Amino acid sequence: MRTDHLFVVVTHESGLPPGVRRISDGMKGVLAALVAMFVFFGASAHAGDGPYVGIGAGLSILNDSGVTAPANEPYPPLTINATTDNGFAVRGMAGYAFPSGFRVEAEIDYRRHGTDQMDVKSPGGLVALAAPVVAPAFGLPGTTSYADLPPQGQAAAAAAVTGLQPVDGAFSMIAFMANVDYDFDTGSRWVPYIGGGLGVATISLDTENAQGTSLADDSDTVFAYQVGTGIGYEFPLAEGRSITVSLDYRYFGTQDPTFTGDVTGAEFDVEISGHDIGIGIIYGF
Repeated sequence: MRTDHLFVVVTHESGLPPGVRRISDGMKGVLAALVAMFVFFGASAHAGDGPYVGIGAGLSILNDSGVTAPANEPYPPLTINATTDNGFAVRGMAGYAFPSGFRVEAEIDYRRHGTDQMDVKSPGGLVALAAPVVAPAFGLPGTTSYADLPPQGQAAAAAAVTGLQPVDGAFSMIAFMANVDYDFDTGSRWVPYIGGGLGVATISLDTENAQGTSLADDSDTVFAYQVGTGIGYEFPLAEGRSITVSLDYRYFGTQDPTFTGDVTGAEFDVEISGHDIGIGIIYGF
């Protein structure tokens, strides 16, 4: 994998992609927990049995994202800690509830975030952007590449793009999930639940630096997972139908998507995980 000049995420993606790659030890643990608990989050709670459809929306909070790429001569490694603004998540689902309390469902969800800052620990190919800026200080033309700078010039270029850097970008993720939930029978209209789901997510990012230079405009499709819990309240309707309104929480994550940067054409990986808090409405037939 080559070093990228610039990352940006978010994406910022959504976005637990071209294919499924390696699965980390941490992710294997999550999968094992999913199988052991028969869990999911995904939709809202739903009491009773039979088919249902639902919608949900809420706040999406991404964890800080690690952005990495190995060294690629003449560039050093890329290491960035990227932060994203809180965004929103919306979803739709359709499923079937069994008398045992288990539910199975298909879900599609969408998340979007903005990003305005990144903390560059090691600049990678970002130094290519700074080389023309620092070159005149060493008696060289503004067209000088990073590789042609003297050691002091390369150090100056690296310093110019290290630390907190402003960016302007957006990250989005659309995921297709297969979920399993379990509703607890409380003997009342209150329905707590737990659950989990597996699927794929297409994560996209579009970011530029403060000077308006595009850093990345790419997408990737990767494995995605989620676990969560919530509690709903069922409103019975005529003919055995019902509407359930719930307060929901989920933790979601994906394999690290790989994006191609626009400055050097190099690739970089981004960690994606976060939390959703919102409400859901389910209509049971």
